[in-house]
Amino acid sequence: MPPTDNPISKTIQSGIASAGSFAGNVVDTAGKSVQGAGRGVGDSITSQTSSIGSSTRDYANGIKDATAADGSRSQTAQNPLGLSSNKAGGKNAVAGGGRGKGSSGTAVGTGRQTAANPLGL
Repeated sequence: MPPTDNPISKTIQSGIASAGSFAGNVVDTAGKSVQGAGRGVGDSITSQTSSIGSSTRDYANGIKDATAADGSRSQTAQNPLGLSSNKAGGKNAVAGGGRGKGSSGTAVGTGRQTAANPLGL
């Protein structure tokens, strides 16, 4: 009788294959968990770095505005269009008070959207 026709051998081989499949699935699940955790950490670092970069560009824009420097302003989370402010607004931004008031006297960079300020600038 060939070894593959032996019912005991078939049962043992089936049990080994099932155990191997179960162990492989456990390891695969653990690997996916580690990968997901790594992706979450990476996304968090990316978000934090982006926030720091945007804040730095806001500060640079404030310096340009406070000194009435020529040239374009960087687009940031607080100023997505890269609009210039007046000197007072630039000084306020550099001092940490936000974007201040624009040349029209309306608040700039407040983040609140209104009918008069649909972009919340």
